[in-house]
Amino acid sequence: MHRVMGDMRLGGRAIRYSQFVPKLYNYCLSLGFERGLMMPSRAFCSDESQGYPVILLTQHFGTFPFDHGRVGGKVATDRHGPHAHHGEHLVIIQASHVGYDPDGRGFGAYRRQRIATGGFGSNCGKLSAVLEWYQREYEHARNDVQLGAIDGAPAVFIDNALLDPNRGDGLLLHADRLVDPARPGPLRILSTSKAFAVSPWLLSRLEGYDWSLPKQPVGDRLSAEMFSFRRGPVVGPEGHDLLDEALAPAMPGLVTSQNPALDAARYHTQIEFDRTYRSIQREPAYRDKSVLFLSGLNVDVSPREGQLFPLTKFVPWAAYARLRDGTHFLLEQDALYDALAAQCTENADRISYDSAIDAMAAVEGIELPAV
Repeated sequence: MHRVMGDMRLGGRAIRYSQFVPKLYNYCLSLGFERGLMMPSRAFCSDESQGYPVILLTQHFGTFPFDHGRVGGKVATDRHGPHAHHGEHLVIIQASHVGYDPDGRGFGAYRRQRIATGGFGSNCGKLSAVLEWYQREYEHARNDVQLGAIDGAPAVFIDNALLDPNRGDGLLLHADRLVDPARPGPLRILSTSKAFAVSPWLLSRLEGYDWSLPKQPVGDRLSAEMFSFRRGPVVGPEGHDLLDEALAPAMPGLVTSQNPALDAARYHTQIEFDRTYRSIQREPAYRDKSVLFLSGLNVDVSPREGQLFPLTKFVPWAAYARLRDGTHFLLEQDALYDALAAQCTENADRISYDSAIDAMAAVEGIELPAV
């Protein structure tokens, strides 16, 4: 999975949102951004667990952030122009998100406090929904590829459905990883499957396996290198499923991961940074503005009894800045974390929600014209 995911680390890199946002604000000031000209924008999922970060962004930046986000945390790059028209010093925060159960110490779940049972649901729900089809296909293949022996020699038994060259969408086995290329023909034809001589590659991977055992499913031994997926464009209620398309190249690694929801969110954050970074470079509306774009992972630590909001943590991944004076630079994960860590968590400009709301309520009303 490392080959797909890169080096995004969680350990020692997660920052509580109550500290991350003022640090980000102060970092923007250090770049020469001015409070009265700053317009933050967020590209978050629509999940209610993302509300707490938005509240903090509003409190520290003094304005409700522009919305750059689609479901799953995908960046709506066609909104760059409108965003640019709302400020001079522009900040974009992109984050896919994943739930975390602090008691069960598991990723991908989040307590849904407003449902009748108050139980846990998948988080991010959209990422989990995209994973489901691929996970089902993988589960079938884990059972439909079996290990055993023919006349005392190692053999792999493959269900006929997986061998059908005219199959439509589904999991595609990499035959050279399973079947000996020197002996590609079946050793035995059974009612619903065929047995083949085992490839040298698989023999080396399963060194120490007792092939004389009764035939059994390959199970977790069906690793990401042994298969890929074929799936046509997925069309849902909102049209073409862009999230499915984005995650598809990583699916063999995701369905075999110990933390599929976490790795799906982590992978999506990485590819969204790369894609959005290039779109910002090409966006004419940003040409005469100062722009800071950063991506990371929102980890929604599920609230315990009595907590209104999640203890969300932000794991920074990368940042790109292009300033009005021509300065531009990229920050990789360690450099971005260090830049944020160096900032103070105090923000003298932070607004008080109670005071702001009371002040607005006390202002003399404005009568609208009868039109």
